[in-house]
Amino acid sequence: MQYKGFAKGVNEEPQGDEWIEIWASDWNKDYWGFYAYISLKNCMKDIEDIWTLINELNWRDGDVYVELINHSDGLKAFYEKLLEKGYMTDDAVLNPDNWKQIA
Repeated sequence: MQYKGFAKGVNEEPQGDEWIEIWASDWNKDYWGFYAYISLKNCMKDIEDIWTLINELNWRDGDVYVELINHSDGLKAFYEKLLEKGYMTDDAVLNPDNWKQIA
């Protein structure tokens, strides 16, 4: 994944796969922010790449904000479960263990 500037996508919508789209940024959205897709087939790699990018951009070592943005039809129930449980934080949405339940 490559950072393309504030509020731009860092990867393309997965074709032929289920996905969830997220927004990630520094807590106050002052310095960096991007959209990213997490695909069902490649969720572990996508999450790893997103964390790598966050760590590169978050050199100020502040809190990270992650928001659920959108989903494909097949991941609607998982997306809603994350929302329902208040999993709009980096340690929930970007936690591979949560994805292992469905992958």
